[in-house]
Amino acid sequence: MQRSKPKKPPRQMYLKTCHACGEEHETHKPKASRCDRCISENRRINYKSCISCGVKFPAPFGDEYNCSSCAEAHGIGQAELTHEQREAIKAEETLARWKNKVAILEAKLDERSNARPKWTRKMATKVKKSAVGVAWLELVSRDGQVSSLSQLHEREINEETKLRLAMAFIRLRLKGYALDALAQLCPVHLMSLDEDKAITSLPLIENPNPPTPQELAEIELGLR
Repeated sequence: MQRSKPKKPPRQMYLKTCHACGEEHETHKPKASRCDRCISENRRINYKSCISCGVKFPAPFGDEYNCSSCAEAHGIGQAELTHEQREAIKAEETLARWKNKVAILEAKLDERSNARPKWTRKMATKVKKSAVGVAWLELVSRDGQVSSLSQLHEREINEETKLRLAMAFIRLRLKGYALDALAQLCPVHLMSLDEDKAITSLPLIENPNPPTPQELAEIELGLR
């Protein structure tokens, strides 16, 4: 008489949480990290860095902040934040916004400083050798300092031209254009665009007696 084979003991089943989709499933594999469906669909496991300890952990839902160990230690869910963590994230977001704003402003300034003002022409060689051209280059090279104004005063140019030349330089410099860009411009053409010539009249002040330094201090402090 042939003996019957002994029956195999039933497989031990384990209740696991799939690291890819977050669903609970039963499996006979004690080290299984994905359910059968995610394995068949070749769904990968997404990882995030824990905001508390920095260790990478599976984040199937994408909104987790803490790993399971840190969440349990803080007494919160993985998708929840402590007060300190919320404040830290808020500070990081504020800093990121400011950095982005500064980067945008710097890009605009770089674009302006490297750009040539509209409706202007480049200086010709003939103009560079003239008194006006030399005076303009002196203004640019010394960035409108007192020494450049002194040199401008000694040039054989009429007073109105000197004033219009200095005003054209200061106006463009205040608009943010770089010295390299201004050095290429034709001062004669700039002055031809300048409809605001020298100041011919000054408005009268109502009070002919200027305030004393003490009175100015009182006005600044709001005492007057």
